[in-house]
Amino acid sequence: MLDDLGVRIASGEVAAGSVLTLAQLEEHYEVSRTVIREAVRVLEAKQMLVSRRRVGVTVQQPELWSNLDAQLIRWRLDGPQADQQ
Repeated sequence: MLDDLGVRIASGEVAAGSVLTLAQLEEHYEVSRTVIREAVRVLEAKQMLVSRRRVGVTVQQPELWSNLDAQLIRWRLDGPQADQQ
């Protein structure tokens, strides 16, 4: 779930500025809310997402991401913009 969401964000499929809710993610991935929260925490640590109460989870601009993170680099290489990485 984490890898799929990470690739979707890194590739731009889920655009910067998009707001996701835990309920949407739970329904899409068919996993528990605990799993969703943990994945969101990991992506927040990479500065790809920011959570706000009563708003949801917002995808940050790529310039704000931890671009030297090995997992993020792998996600970018798995996406359609691999040549840019």
